[in-house]
Amino acid sequence: MKRILSPYPPPPPTTMIVPGAAHDGARDDLDDRVRLIMGCAGSKSAPSPRATRARYEALPGAPQRTILRALDACAATTDAARAAALSAALRAVEAERAVDVFSRSKEEATASTSGVLEPVKADCEIVPGSDDAERWRALGTSVAREGKLAVVLLAGGQGTRLGSSNPKGMYDIGLPSGKSLFELQGARLAKLGELAGAKPPVWYVMTSPFTHDATVAFFKSHDYFGLNARDVIFFKQGTLPCFTEDGEIILKSFDEVSEAPDGNGGIYAALAREGVIADMKRRKIEHVYAYCVDNALVQVGDPTFVGCCVERKCDAGAKVIAKAYPTEPVGVFATRVNETTGKKEYHVVEYSEIPESLATAKDKKTGELKFNAANIALHYYSFDFLSRCCLDIKLPHHIARKKIPYLDVETGATVSPTAPNGIKLEAFIFDTYKYADSVCVVQGDRERDFAPVKNAEGAGKDSPDTARDLILRLHARWITDAGGKVARDPKYGRRDPPRCEILPSVSYAGENVPPDADVPSRACVAVVDDFHRTR
Repeated sequence: MKRILSPYPPPPPTTMIVPGAAHDGARDDLDDRVRLIMGCAGSKSAPSPRATRARYEALPGAPQRTILRALDACAATTDAARAAALSAALRAVEAERAVDVFSRSKEEATASTSGVLEPVKADCEIVPGSDDAERWRALGTSVAREGKLAVVLLAGGQGTRLGSSNPKGMYDIGLPSGKSLFELQGARLAKLGELAGAKPPVWYVMTSPFTHDATVAFFKSHDYFGLNARDVIFFKQGTLPCFTEDGEIILKSFDEVSEAPDGNGGIYAALAREGVIADMKRRKIEHVYAYCVDNALVQVGDPTFVGCCVERKCDAGAKVIAKAYPTEPVGVFATRVNETTGKKEYHVVEYSEIPESLATAKDKKTGELKFNAANIALHYYSFDFLSRCCLDIKLPHHIARKKIPYLDVETGATVSPTAPNGIKLEAFIFDTYKYADSVCVVQGDRERDFAPVKNAEGAGKDSPDTARDLILRLHARWITDAGGKVARDPKYGRRDPPRCEILPSVSYAGENVPPDADVPSRACVAVVDDFHRTR
């Protein structure tokens, strides 16, 4: 086989962690692209400052004047430690990839956007109990049973807005069980395996440099929520250096480059770089479900949604919901015809980018919003398409102008600017949809699919209390829909809807609820016997 040469030097060694497994990096069935991106070639020895200088002098695009001056300043002193620290910091940066991403992103940002945005209508709707839904669920469950389904969790964020410095997945949203988001989602995945009559799908957990160690420790301390540790695989989201408007990489200090996470769309580079695509290939995965950690209602591995996408043989799928109100701060799916290729491409238009006239426009026939397919970050990929996204497609990144701390080479001080002085680059996970040959948009339901946890308790929306309420009310409906009852608590008033919690170990999505259930208000059904707790 002809060896394909990478345009970039080998990145740092992979950080993928498979608990309880050996890490020899062997992947006998990998093709050359995977081996190169994983950085299997090249020396791990630290280069000399002279070699570092030569590398940065050779970068395409804008001259890296500040970096070269900093290297010269270190060379002019007898402080060998500082010179070594700067060289080490610069070596850790995938500079060749970074300047390429910067160049393509600047071109994309300045290119005129042609073509008219058209609204997207769902191809399918999941109606619980319908023949379609039952067929899709059976198909999705069989995919899980056959070991062909993998689940990817985006869990790189911290709970800063929730008042916590921990990974957001560790947050307890105040349910009667006291379960964190990680615990709820791990238990749902375990239950999916039980329903499929097989081991649960492999869980690939993307962390960030800020959450990785705490996330791994939390999973380990909770015994991986009953899952097989070898089937829970952690990998890190990448970072990109920050740039000046002219394309210079910004130094924060003599031993640190100013960097920022590369956005949730950085998942594609991370899946390749950290060996996850290789691991999926080794396991013969054919279908991948991906979601974000801060959705408290997520049906992890969602067999009905997956089954719908599998039946339609699509490259990519998205589960969407109707907007709560016209200007709700969510992105919406839309299409635009590429005037060069003539292909209809799928896009997500962020709420900050869509004109209010389009956000509020209504269909004259139905009276519904035209742009009403809200993106809630529930994604499906065929493995073949996901591999292309990771190995073949170079995503342009979005430009965000921010205040970036920078090194004053003359004084050695780090300056904190008072106005935006640089560029952070980030990709979005949905940016790959336009490359798909076929996309399936599936209509979900807000009350069953979406309980975001983004704001602090008491904020009034997208907060732990609103997510908690959505879960408790949904679980109470599971009981009343089956013919049972949930007692009301008099202190909350007669009009207060019934609420309770049913742990995932008891029911994944409302199945196995007895028709004679009788549950106290705000109780936690932890075992089947708890359905008759009042007796």
